Amino acid sequence: METFGAVLAVVTPLIAVPLTLITFYLRSLREHQLTTHAQLERRMEQCESGLQEWRRMLGGFERDFTTKEEWLRECMHARRQLEELSAAVIRIETTLRNGEWRMKNGE
Repeated sequence: METFGAVLAVVTPLIAVPLTLITFYLRSLREHQLTTHAQLERRMEQCESGLQEWRRMLGGFERDFTTKEEWLRECMHARRQLEELSAAVIRIETTLRNGEWRMKNGE
């Protein structure tokens, strides 16, 4: 029994010290992974916010700087709408004047 105690006294430090070192090493690796992960998350969030800002800026440029074809198409559309409105106003004026003429002549 005394030899078992002596063997145990010799073997215990040989096992406990490496296990303790391995435990501390693994813990430091885990902490390093956590900090690296947090840094990467912050960088990704910054990249995403920067990308959203770029998209907003590009949208603004697209609205501000249209091509000549788009500008011409919009001008032609506006001109056509103006002509349609003018024709509608002329029809309304004609209808109103015909109504006034009929009222004056007793029809």
